[in-house]
Amino acid sequence: MPISGPHPDPSQNRVAPRGIGLAVQRLRAALTALSAALLASYFVLVLAQVFFRYVLNESLFWAEELVRGLMVWGVMVSSALVAASRDHIRVEVLELMLPPTGRRIVVRIANALSIAFSLILLWAAIQLMDRSWLQQTALLQVPKWTVYMAIAVGATLEALLMLLTWNQEPPAEHRLDPSL
Repeated sequence: MPISGPHPDPSQNRVAPRGIGLAVQRLRAALTALSAALLASYFVLVLAQVFFRYVLNESLFWAEELVRGLMVWGVMVSSALVAASRDHIRVEVLELMLPPTGRRIVVRIANALSIAFSLILLWAAIQLMDRSWLQQTALLQVPKWTVYMAIAVGATLEALLMLLTWNQEPPAEHRLDPSL
């Protein structure tokens, strides 16, 4: 007996992620929420700064320093999300010219280099935190290492997410166009 009606969508038959896949999914969701909150906070702070400066003729002297610190945290947290989805800027010319096996090799080499870069960045961030341990920011008197810690946290998250998603196939919209 033929089945009538629309054909089922194969993407609807996915099994819910378990184990590491679930942990990665939850970490990505938490990092996305944190990135959005950081972006919203410095957006509001900049708007408040403009309002105070041009409407009230006052200055939020502390806002610029806080926004700068929040932006460093936002960029580093977001870079981990970009790395996990393999959306960093890259040149795909070599990938386009290779057969699928060659592409996989190039992607794995790129992944390994990204992890190596993240670990070098982590090492440099730890050294920077150590050198600035006793220093404080000019206006807020916040320890400078709290801002530099964003680099270490971002590099750690980037390396971790790259490792956890090592064998992940890119989503369909990220696959290379074979007609190019």
